[in-house]
Amino acid sequence: METFACDFYENYRKKGNVDLLANTGGKKTIPFFFIKAIFSLIFYSKKYDVVHIYDAVLSPLALIVKIFSNAKVSFTVNGLDIVYPRFGYQKFMPFFLCKADKVFAISHYTLEQCVLRGIPKEKLAVIPVGLDSNKAEIFSEEKKSVLMARLNVPGKEKKILVTVGRLVKRKGHAWFVEHVLKKLPDQYIYLIAGDGPERDSIVEVARRLDLSDRVYLLGRVSEEEKNCLYQIADLFVMPNIHVENDQEGFGIVLLEAGRYGLPVIASNIEGIRDVVIDQKTGRLIEEKDAQGFVNEIVNFNPDRTSISASLASLFNWGGIVDRYYREFEKMNSG
Repeated sequence: METFACDFYENYRKKGNVDLLANTGGKKTIPFFFIKAIFSLIFYSKKYDVVHIYDAVLSPLALIVKIFSNAKVSFTVNGLDIVYPRFGYQKFMPFFLCKADKVFAISHYTLEQCVLRGIPKEKLAVIPVGLDSNKAEIFSEEKKSVLMARLNVPGKEKKILVTVGRLVKRKGHAWFVEHVLKKLPDQYIYLIAGDGPERDSIVEVARRLDLSDRVYLLGRVSEEEKNCLYQIADLFVMPNIHVENDQEGFGIVLLEAGRYGLPVIASNIEGIRDVVIDQKTGRLIEEKDAQGFVNEIVNFNPDRTSISASLASLFNWGGIVDRYYREFEKMNSG
């Protein structure tokens, strides 16, 4: 989400005056950033009309803004930052979010989770993450071949299914291999980019079903390699399954794939529903409907150019920033 927070800043600054206070050190430096943010808001928040915070983990900062300035305060809630299961967190986070003037959820599912935690409906609105279609880097066939060779991925006469993301249970990788891939013709191979605690489970399922030659665990990939995967693949699959307290708030990789016109076959759950335009950019399949996944993987064949155009019209950063701008104006006039 850090990337998209920066994208939001870069696009919003074209619209109005904005300053950025960012944590550039990753998760390890969050405690230090939090302290820095407290002092920055104590001394400088009075300069601003609106202080917008791009993560509910930082919800206590709402109180700092309210105490030391007259600025309005708002949050973007991304999904995991609202459902994180620690008891103490689930006590304090909603309390502080309620101090905000506005809370923007990136999907309708995330908004529902906010309501369940007591955030007043009148303070909530849904504004999704934006897409910068200009960032699509189109590779030559020669470069694609070089990158595929680097990843040790076969391409000729294969139907390539790709998934990008952390290897965690909710992503459904092992379920997909066991219940869907085994039913698909041998020409289908499954490329999984990412790393995480479910890696061994995926390897074990593939080995047990004699599918190891059709499942490629690529580990962490570079941005260049990831963008190459989007271009060489035939379909992006996101077979998520429901896992309590670890839900999919949005599905940013679906936007990334769509930027290259890559069709999506995904589970019809949680925040994924807000990203996939059924029958246009992909197909939504009921959770754990193995035969439904098989049927759509074999038969779905949309126009790839229309996919990128459809997503660009709905999720372009210009439109997203306009929506935030209008909401900020309402906050200041209220």
